[in-house]
Amino acid sequence: MVLSSRLIAALGLGAAGMAFLAAPIQGQGQGQAQQDGGVRRTAGNAGAAAPAGFKAPIPPVIGTVDLEAVFKGYEKVKAQAEEFNAAAMAKKKDLMKIQGEMAQEAEMLQKLNPGSDDFKKRENHITELKAKMEAGRESAEREFSSREAESMATLYKEIQVMVQKIAEQRRMNYVVRVSNQPISGSNPNSVMAAMSNTMIYADPRNDITNDVVHNLNKWYAAVGGHVAKPAAGAAVGGAPAAAQPAAAAAAQPEVH
Repeated sequence: MVLSSRLIAALGLGAAGMAFLAAPIQGQGQGQAQQDGGVRRTAGNAGAAAPAGFKAPIPPVIGTVDLEAVFKGYEKVKAQAEEFNAAAMAKKKDLMKIQGEMAQEAEMLQKLNPGSDDFKKRENHITELKAKMEAGRESAEREFSSREAESMATLYKEIQVMVQKIAEQRRMNYVVRVSNQPISGSNPNSVMAAMSNTMIYADPRNDITNDVVHNLNKWYAAVGGHVAKPAAGAAVGGAPAAAQPAAAAAAQPEVH
């Protein structure tokens, strides 16, 4: 490998600079060593009294949870998704009725003489239908956006409570989020997601994901929650979340 003259000059200057700075650094190191020695002697003085209100730190015991896997395995998430989709389909049918009426009016309009009273009447009706459809679409977007946000907030709080209970039961004082999804070279998204994770390795014995899913589903069944049907597009059965007993809705998840 051939080094350029600029790189050689830079290296030479760097070496000269290091030689020039060596003595001051050594002097600083000695002073720092004396300071460190003083700190160690102070910290190691067993006879020193602790400040008032001082609490010894608790040794960290860290657990992990795959939040995405919890959402996928929690039956309440599936049931609410069913209800959400059913409500969305009903709203879509209402808007499609308006759209169908608009198409009929447009077809009749083509058969009329422009400028006639009937033509103007149907033209105005089409304008009214367009405004009604646009208002219905915007209203549906706001409604479902708000409904989704409220649902996600409730689900997250329930998961958070269950994570806390299991962590306390297993004497963990920290639980960090991880992803247990497999990494595949054929799926670039999985690779990028893995590289963006803060946690590179976690002992699987301290992973509480399965415990969280199991206990959430057990609690959800105990309060009379509706379990989603496995078949796609199946009719929504059971009582909707809004019709559940108030005591069940207010109850917190329990560990069993």
